[in-house]
Order: sequence, then structure tokens, then C-alpha cells
Amino acid sequence: MLALRAPLERLYRDFDSAGRAERDAIRFPLRYADPRERELVGLLTACLAYGRVDLFGAALEGVLAAMGSPWKFIREFDPRRDAERFDRFIYRFNRPRDLVAFCVAARDVLARHGTLEKCFVAGDPDPAGSIGPALERFALAFLEADLGDVFPRGRISRGYRHFFPLPSTGGPCKRLHLFLRWMVRRDAPDFGLWTAVSPARLLIPVDTHIENMSRAIGLTRLRSRTWRMAEAITAQLAVVDPADPVKYDFALCHKRMSGDCRDRRDPVVCEPCGLRAVCRHWRGRR
Repeated sequence: MLALRAPLERLYRDFDSAGRAERDAIRFPLRYADPRERELVGLLTACLAYGRVDLFGAALEGVLAAMGSPWKFIREFDPRRDAERFDRFIYRFNRPRDLVAFCVAARDVLARHGTLEKCFVAGDPDPAGSIGPALERFALAFLEADLGDVFPRGRISRGYRHFFPLPSTGGPCKRLHLFLRWMVRRDAPDFGLWTAVSPARLLIPVDTHIENMSRAIGLTRLRSRTWRMAEAITAQLAVVDPADPVKYDFALCHKRMSGDCRDRRDPVVCEPCGLRAVCRHWRGRR
């Protein structure tokens, strides 16, 4: 990890975060200057952020257009009046009723707590401990909302459950960790809207790009994308920067997304890479 410090810091310092933000899911909440809107759009975006950005982004564009002002729309949401705005929505296994359920639950959370941050903090048993229990309670606030008008038989849809995975099930909870990174970190490209949560507690959002990059530079040897993998990678990064271990997430993820890393030796593509000296594909080679 000591050998990784200099190349990781250089990657973080020199990476064009602003330029890549337009190709990232973060571009959707970035459109909103009002913190109340940015927080809500950030959560909705993270819920839908599975698959390629251009695919879920097209579906999300229609949703945001239908809402107008997302904060005002959700605070005043009436499913009998407003549900039809989502009639044309479809993204993989998500359907209109999943969006209706999101709006109902978010409306009630805001009515009770005022902001999503206050909802999160209210369920945080140890502000200095693991982020898992607080994230579990945050997800449950949406899963246990009164959704009887949306799911009359009490059977929450698979699509809506997919929005809010629970840490206790052992999955990586990538999209919820992505949302927390956006809200908590105080350096670009993230927003730093949530001041009550320390960046030191965050776990890295593990997707296929982070998994492969982490294995390549020795951050993990685990083979399954789980909560344990997210903890293991973050623990290694915390050796480099204990105060802000997930700050490298955006650059590492986009390095592979952009084609600058192909998860194999490539003399042309790898030539300018500052991580080559610590990459398993080049270790011990000139």
C-alpha cells in the first residue's frame, strides 16, 4: 500500500473529473443548484444507476422532465393525481409503480425528517462506527413506508426492493454507497451536502470497473462482489488516506470505463498509465 500512495495520489490529482462528470450518473443531480433538489435527484439517480449510463439515463431524463421541480413534485405528490406521469416509464425490470412508490416514500420521509440527511442521521446509532447499520435503517425507511396504495396486497415489487438493498444481506450495495459518496465527500466531483457524516466512514461503491481495477493493483483478492469486498478495498485505501478513502473511486472507475485500462497488458494503452508499476499485469516486467 505504501507503493500505491504516490501513483494513486497522482491519479486523483491529475484526473479530469469535470470532463468525465458528463459521462457519469452524477451529471443528473449536478443540474440542480438547490440542495433539496440535488439530494432527492441524487437518490433517485443512484436507485436507477445499474447498467450503462446512456441506458438508464434516457429513462431518467423522462422521469425528471415529468417532475418539473423534483422537490416540489415529491413534497406534494398524490398518487391518484400524479402517478400517470410515469405511465411510459420502463427500465429493465423497473416499472411505473416503482417510481410511484419512491415518490410516496420520499414524500413521507421528508414530511417526517425534513431532509434525507436528517433521516439518515436519525438512524445512525454510532456516528463514529461502521456505516452499515445507518445505511440499513435508511433503506428500511423507504422499504417500510406505507405503500398500501401502490402495492395493495402488501407485496412490494422486485423493482422497488432493488432500489434499496440491505447491507445485512451481504451484497455490495453499490448504488447506495455511490449516493453517500456524492452527498458526503467535500471535494469534486462530489457535493459535500451532508456535513453530519464523516467521509472516513464511507465504503467504496464496488461495480465491475472498481472490482477489476482493485484486483489489478492489489487492493483485493476476493472473487465475489460483496459487502466484504467493499470493506476490504476501502480498508486498503484507508491506509493511503484514512480521512477520505473513497476519494479515488471516481478516477479508478472512469479509468477503466474510458478504455484506459483493459484488464490485461497492452503496450500501447498501458504506456502512459501511472499505475503500471503496481499493476499485476506489469509487475516484474519492464
